[in-house]
Amino acid sequence: MKTNPILLKKSISITRQFFINYALLFIIILGVGTFTLVANFVYVETVYEDLDQDFLQGTYEDAKKWGMKEAFKKNELPDHAYIEIVSTDYKVVQQFNSPHKIGYNYGYKEFLKETDTYDTDLYIPEKGEEYLLLYFPAEDYFQLDDVFFFTILFFMVCLIVILYWYVKRTSVQLIQPIQKLLKGIDSISSGNYGEKIEFEANQELNQLKHTINQMAEKIGTEIALKERSENLRKQLILDISHDLKTPLTNIQGYAETLTSLTNLSRGDQKKYTDIIVSNSKRANRLIHDLFDLSHMEIDRDSVSLKEKDMAEWLRTMLTSFVEEFEEKGMEYHLDITEEPLMVTFDASKLERAITNILHNGMAYSDGYLSISLKRQGNQAVMIIEDKGIGIPADYHEKIFEPFVRMDESRNGETGGTGLGLSIAKKMIEQNGGRIELDGGYDGGCRFRVMFDSV
Repeated sequence: MKTNPILLKKSISITRQFFINYALLFIIILGVGTFTLVANFVYVETVYEDLDQDFLQGTYEDAKKWGMKEAFKKNELPDHAYIEIVSTDYKVVQQFNSPHKIGYNYGYKEFLKETDTYDTDLYIPEKGEEYLLLYFPAEDYFQLDDVFFFTILFFMVCLIVILYWYVKRTSVQLIQPIQKLLKGIDSISSGNYGEKIEFEANQELNQLKHTINQMAEKIGTEIALKERSENLRKQLILDISHDLKTPLTNIQGYAETLTSLTNLSRGDQKKYTDIIVSNSKRANRLIHDLFDLSHMEIDRDSVSLKEKDMAEWLRTMLTSFVEEFEEKGMEYHLDITEEPLMVTFDASKLERAITNILHNGMAYSDGYLSISLKRQGNQAVMIIEDKGIGIPADYHEKIFEPFVRMDESRNGETGGTGLGLSIAKKMIEQNGGRIELDGGYDGGCRFRVMFDSV
């Protein structure tokens, strides 16, 4: 499995991401708790302190205007609370609901004494002639229910807001990539193998994305190859039928002519017999080439590879072609390295392949062939070229496929089966080499055959 190391290096693992998220959530909760405590303190200080001063002033003014009892009722003081107006020498001048009677003298120490049961608030008017004392029972003065409700409500609101942001953040990191994965997989399962899943996330999700994309691309390629193979198979059957039909039709036609016309001259009889023999040979070559091609597809282990000097082997093999070149009036040029060029190959199989290429060159060249073999780096490179009509660019990619011809009439003119280059390519590949057509050569046709040297 191949992945993009650059992308994976920038991302972090899901385990680490979860640890970061949980740590962040813990810090957030601590922060919200701390912020709630601060808000609670501010709330208590602001609400109760401000309320005391305004409340005391209002109560004092109401007491002076309406009397102590009315001031008590108007300001809705708790039943257990009481109010007093005390002179500057600490004597009770007026009171309502107080345990102290008018004239009660606190004394300096008792006046300032704090108690556990009452919270005392003191209001001193501007003139300072007397004081207002307001006594609240502790449980009434400090409304714990209000403070508790404020604290819980504030904490919950802050927590919900923060959690909403946290969930959105987690969704971007994990949920959304998984949703895109599911959507992409659904599209790929529907046959859209060109679909690319695109997102950036954690290491594992990025790796899964790349694996799925590669799998989809591989499946798409295999399906395309399968479809192409099926189309080639159908085309192969069509081509075989076409190429066998012509010679068999000729054989049948001329054989019937010989049978039905008994008064033919010996010259005509020989002419028709030669046509029958020629077409029989064409059909036989086609069948043999098809057999060889099928045999190579099925039996891939039939090659016997041995280490040989390819330069010496090629010189020996080409000596058998010199007479044929001269008979056809071919101009030929041989350039084979003098140094030993050790390559592992099957001599008989490779000879058949090179022979097919040479026959192809002799059939379609303009009377010139060049064969060279040189060492290039750690490779043995054989080049076979001619000065014929060449191969159009449209055929460069499919020239090694069975029955591919630039001119369908060539079969009839030359007797070729259209399988020579296809057989040559498969034999060369079985020997561990590869063959390619030089698309940049415009002087005719140039084939380049390459092997790894020992």
